[in-house]
Amino acid sequence: MDIEGYLDRRFQPVGEAFLEGFAAGRDVGAAVCVILDGEVVVDLWHGHADRRRQQPWRRDTLVCMFSVTKAMTTLCILQAVDRGLLDLDAPLATYWPEFAQNGKETITLRQVLCHQAGLVGFHEPVERDLLYRWDDTIAALEAEYPWWEPGTRHGYHARTFGFLLGEVLRRRTGRTIGEWFREEVAKPLELDFAIGLPDEDLARCAEILPARMRPGDLSRLPPAAQEMMRDYTNLATPTGAAFQNPALGAGYANSREFRQAEIPAANGHGTARAVATMYDRLGSLLSADVLQAATKTHSIGPDEVLKSVTHFGLGFMLHHDETPVGVRHGAFGHAGAGGSLAFHDPEAGLSFCFAMNQMDLGVISGG
Repeated sequence: MDIEGYLDRRFQPVGEAFLEGFAAGRDVGAAVCVILDGEVVVDLWHGHADRRRQQPWRRDTLVCMFSVTKAMTTLCILQAVDRGLLDLDAPLATYWPEFAQNGKETITLRQVLCHQAGLVGFHEPVERDLLYRWDDTIAALEAEYPWWEPGTRHGYHARTFGFLLGEVLRRRTGRTIGEWFREEVAKPLELDFAIGLPDEDLARCAEILPARMRPGDLSRLPPAAQEMMRDYTNLATPTGAAFQNPALGAGYANSREFRQAEIPAANGHGTARAVATMYDRLGSLLSADVLQAATKTHSIGPDEVLKSVTHFGLGFMLHHDETPVGVRHGAFGHAGAGGSLAFHDPEAGLSFCFAMNQMDLGVISGG
């Protein structure tokens, strides 16, 4: 197979593993980047950006990485904490007074970052396009009540994570997550990644292809994943509320309204190179104290939404044998629905990102 980009000879097995996904029929288009001690050692792309396989995946192809975006949103919040603009242990209502109702008065920024706030989704059905309307989503969250007592359990805030954090940042600084990321991270580091795409970038987007469902697929998933899938469409459960209220409809990830909205938990678009670079440069973006606090355990154990054991710091997923991020303990990052993954391994000095357009079943973390 032809492959484009750069591959250090020491990392030949990475290139072989990357191409194996295409040979096995799992991937249509994808990119992978590895940075070791500040040096790019792998930067590859291959395949096609569309389902008809007419548009080649290019060096600057953008792809939605779903929940990989949560790390970008986390970085924005942690930068604001670093600068004294936000307090991790202050109630959200300190910055957002309308939030203080229906049992949410004491929910803190820290609890949102480590998925303990209990606001995984809405109890009542909401309109399909709600998440594209920021102010209406915020009003719905103000009226919502927690699914459990905040701070007592944790469960993956698949979509609400970004709205909760984004509104706090907007109230305190006047800037949205998308604006802060563009001005404080993407521009200084020249990263090709955005939360809310401008018109001129839409033509570079890869088409997202939904996971293929084959007979017996669900029965082959681990028991925790099977339990999650059983609850997935039940809006009366935390899982169903988190992922399917609202149900965005077929092909939503390829729509202009999705790509241009700011959904800071789930719709960041970019290149694998950009994300790996962000992880490699975290030390220049955050103080050592804040980064250390963000990558220590805050939540670990059974997840009320994902059903498996999950392990979170402040906004970052931390490695756990049941839900691995990286290959060993100490690694941190975030996975995205369907198979995208990015992480940093501080012991190895390695930053990694894989991004693709053909989604797969049974992959940790939802978009």
